[in-house]
Amino acid sequence: MKEIKYFKPKTIEEISKIKSENDARLLSGGTDLMVKMRAEIFNPEVIIDTKGLEKEEVKFYNGRVRIPINTTYDELIKNEEFNKRFPMIVEIIKKIGSPQIRNRATPIGNIANASPAGDFLLSMYLFDGNVEIKPSNKIMKISHFVTGPGKIKLKNDEFIYSIELKEMEGYKYYYEKVGKRNAMNISIISIGVLLKTDNDGKIEDIKVAYGSVGPTVERFEEIEEKMKGQKVSKELFEEMGEEYMKVINPITDVRATAEYRKKMVKNLLIKAYYELIK
Repeated sequence: MKEIKYFKPKTIEEISKIKSENDARLLSGGTDLMVKMRAEIFNPEVIIDTKGLEKEEVKFYNGRVRIPINTTYDELIKNEEFNKRFPMIVEIIKKIGSPQIRNRATPIGNIANASPAGDFLLSMYLFDGNVEIKPSNKIMKISHFVTGPGKIKLKNDEFIYSIELKEMEGYKYYYEKVGKRNAMNISIISIGVLLKTDNDGKIEDIKVAYGSVGPTVERFEEIEEKMKGQKVSKELFEEMGEEYMKVINPITDVRATAEYRKKMVKNLLIKAYYELIK
């Protein structure tokens, strides 16, 4: 392995300058970065350790949460307010890796990795996630920020500083990650559903996102719109499952065939129906 320079700057400006002048990668938890460097997928000349920045706390305001850089999954799990407001995301986090991984890994690292199988990334699509970029101070919607596997909209001098999620009060939720063994594995397919109904059992709002079935997390708001105003029923979820099968075109890889994934697109939505009506 070639010699790699290591920096631990203390300001946003320093990080930006070093990143813009070098072939650099940012290090926070390092759980993805170290694996990819060993596999020689990444061969950076410079590592920038972001933990030199002053630590910020997770903040709640106006029905949203702001999660700053260097916040670990473990810190979110232990945050009582986050547990109360975002129980679905806590459930997702608990299925990410091992306790040791969650103690180091960060949500921002998962988003920067931009894998369509990213567990936390899926929650960003369901909870109207935004990305705060420094030093430009831009705020970008997650669906605009992630453009493909491992591809995000950042200039050479920019980096993700924080993320925001919207609280979804009054929603029921369902999440499932299908893997070969357990949470230590990358998912074959994952699904997240948020559902809000009126007193007559009709759908006021619904959000459905799939992971590991396309180049990015897949969410189709036009299909969600079709479901609004309709009575929650198995038939409706079966019909919508067919709709999703038409627009989702997964690939075959070492984990599963495209045909298997396509069938699971519908089957998981039907399973979600049974869980959501309990």
